[in-house]
Amino acid sequence: MSKTINTFIQNTLCMPWKCPVCGYENADDASFCIKCGAQKPADTQFTPPAQTPPPPPVDQSLQQPQQVEAQQQVITPPPPTPPAQTPPPPPVDQSLQQPNTMQPVQQQVVTTPPPTTPPSPTIPPAQQVTQKYYLLFIQTPYAGLINQKIPLSFDIFPSISVGRSPENVIIVPDPEVSRRHALISLEGGELYIEDLNSTNGTYIYDGKLFQPVKGKQKISPNTIIKLGNQTIVKVLAE
Repeated sequence: MSKTINTFIQNTLCMPWKCPVCGYENADDASFCIKCGAQKPADTQFTPPAQTPPPPPVDQSLQQPQQVEAQQQVITPPPPTPPAQTPPPPPVDQSLQQPNTMQPVQQQVVTTPPPTTPPSPTIPPAQQVTQKYYLLFIQTPYAGLINQKIPLSFDIFPSISVGRSPENVIIVPDPEVSRRHALISLEGGELYIEDLNSTNGTYIYDGKLFQPVKGKQKISPNTIIKLGNQTIVKVLAE
């Protein structure tokens, strides 16, 4: 190695230097430029390089990879779970699988009789009346009826109802007369009057007193009838 260094020094000592002023190349041993006389710069003087000490020997044991024995961890898997056993199906009753040999039951048809319609009440037909009858109002709270003759139309109605309700054939506007107070009918050419359970009663004048009507009672023309306590009528015939 020392021989190599000496050769490098000899080659370096023979290197020319370049003048920084005029650029002329001078010999290495010249201290001034031959052309312009400028002084050789100091940085061109050779400084022998410092000797680099050789690197220390490398320990071969450090370059070898350290072998580490890895402990193998053995993982023991759990034992497999046995599959669940499916219970066998219950035995089938053979009697249920046998076809039904019983004969079908004959259906009994019940015939429902048609509903019976009750007979409608028979309304006696209107009579052929040859004589006309009237009610003459003698006394009543309603002044418009006094001395009025109201016909008993037996040729239209088989019986004539008298009362305070508008449903009657003859309407009497008297608060003491019941809604359906009395019924006057013509049967076989004879007149009859019947009280319909009125509150204040129906009466017939016998020449002295008014007698209450009980059931169906026969009357005749010129009979005076009291309905309740205030209304008095007279039967007329023409």
